Amino acid sequence: MSPRGFAVVLPARYDSTRFPGKPLALVSGRPLIEWVFHAAARIKGARQVIVATDSPRILDAVKKFGGKVVLTSSEHRTGTDRVAEVAEQLDCEYIVNLQGDELIFPEGLVEKMVSQLINCPDTDIVTACHPIRRKKDLDNPNHVKVVIDASGKALYFSRSAIPHGAEKDGGSKKLFIAYRHIGIYAFRRSSLIEFASLPPTPLEISEGLEQLRALENGMEIRVVLSPKPTVGVDLPADIKIVEKALAGQYTGTLEKIDASCLDDSKGV
Repeated sequence: MSPRGFAVVLPARYDSTRFPGKPLALVSGRPLIEWVFHAAARIKGARQVIVATDSPRILDAVKKFGGKVVLTSSEHRTGTDRVAEVAEQLDCEYIVNLQGDELIFPEGLVEKMVSQLINCPDTDIVTACHPIRRKKDLDNPNHVKVVIDASGKALYFSRSAIPHGAEKDGGSKKLFIAYRHIGIYAFRRSSLIEFASLPPTPLEISEGLEQLRALENGMEIRVVLSPKPTVGVDLPADIKIVEKALAGQYTGTLEKIDASCLDDSKGV
């Protein structure tokens, strides 16, 4: 195998607290997980795309549209733990954890993340962020914020508005220094397996953010800046937003979906 090969794994859980059955929710007539799978299949350099699920219903749905799927344990605490189970069966050096509800993401973003991981041998994980342009997004606990040091390493992730004072414009109404975390991760396979072996940490439990487990254990996370936001489905109401985004550039071919329809100034 190429030492730089990578696989994309999509964790898909049926029993979501806020949106049960989300991966099978219909978006423009097709299951959400099918859209995400085909978007992932377009990532350049990906050796394979695999759905990781503990649900026989999701298993059957993925097989129906011809995707590769692995039935995992139902005991996993997080989606990343589920991805790690699949990673143990793969020979790729790098593993991308793409959320099973992350429907539209900028072209080239994942490739940029993997490249960063390859070029920074001391880095365990690479993730992404996008500038926050609206105060309501800064204050929204469902929008995770990240603060980064001068070299691009993550210092902290929080559901709170960090850094304090980010909403102050310093004379320019459009100036923001806050970043919203994009929940896509590129792992070294060894780091992913190590991460999954670690118990939950105090900050992880407090914030409800699994990436803090890595930081609390001294793992290095680098953050790349995304040129556009991503579009995913968190709640049932998001389905209409996603369908509207797709309608702007969807031509009938799942493989052609990308983030070109997004205008980040509108905060889609």
